[in-house]
Amino acid sequence: YKHSPKWSKFHYKKINNSLIDCENRNRINSNKFLTMSPFLLIRNNVLFLSKLNTKSFHSMNVRYNSTLISSPKSDISPKLNDFLIEKNLNPIYCYEELQLESTRKKILMETKNLSGIYLILNKVTLDYYIGSASTDRFYARFSNHLIYLRGSQILKLAARNYKLSNFAFIILELFPEIVTRENNKHLIDLEDFYLKSLLPNYNILTEAGSSFGYKHTEMTRLKMSSNYSQERRDRIGSLNKGKNLSLETIDKLRYKSLNRDKLNYSEQAKLNMKKNSKSVILYNLNKTIYGEYSSIVEAASSIGCSEKTIRRALKTEKKLLKRRWIINYK
Repeated sequence: YKHSPKWSKFHYKKINNSLIDCENRNRINSNKFLTMSPFLLIRNNVLFLSKLNTKSFHSMNVRYNSTLISSPKSDISPKLNDFLIEKNLNPIYCYEELQLESTRKKILMETKNLSGIYLILNKVTLDYYIGSASTDRFYARFSNHLIYLRGSQILKLAARNYKLSNFAFIILELFPEIVTRENNKHLIDLEDFYLKSLLPNYNILTEAGSSFGYKHTEMTRLKMSSNYSQERRDRIGSLNKGKNLSLETIDKLRYKSLNRDKLNYSEQAKLNMKKNSKSVILYNLNKTIYGEYSSIVEAASSIGCSEKTIRRALKTEKKLLKRRWIINYK
């Protein structure tokens, strides 16, 4: 491990069957060190090893190089450097001058196939936002937040008020696996750790991946109440009441309705719908059974009518269908 580029920042000495990290002065039992998976993480300047399946680690299509573990770089702005020191952070990558096309290309290339936790810092107010990105989604998160202004409303307003050059995009920690449905919970837990530790003021929610704990302010509740008052609802409801459409408009609506594209389901899709549908029985008006069908789709096909017509009839009290049958669930 010590000759690998991933460990180039660290030098280890073996003392009393233990490994000493000379930079952070952390003592690690060598036997435990060698049996665990080869992935090193720094969190709040504490060196520890992540338990990761070795097979899955080597099968990952991810570029890990010597910049995986690094201290704050000397080429970043003093304000950003002070922020990292104050918050006791040791990020993986720091990107400034976000308004430049070269910086955006650099983010796209260097974060390709990576996943983890990121921080967006307003260097003027020192407010910040923390989020998580699944595999190969760092650049998408960056562009959505700061270029296309999607996502967090607070961050969107800040990005409009301040120039893009006043923001920094920081990758705090990499997630050591390709994100799947099974391990996504671990990424959310990692994001939750940073939310609870750093308490970012651009984040509305207090828990990662959940709206639990969020409450509207009193002012917001009053605005919502006034926006959807009964008076406004009545006014909207009366807009088209009593209005007569022109013959031209009626013809357009009729033409649009008659020439609507019909949905063509595959045979497999029809079978799936039949499995999930309830059986229905069709009676003649004299109460004799006309037919029994495994689904509404099959009944509609048999009598040559729309599925919507059958569903409407089933919701009525008399269950009368096209004045010829009575339909009901089996």
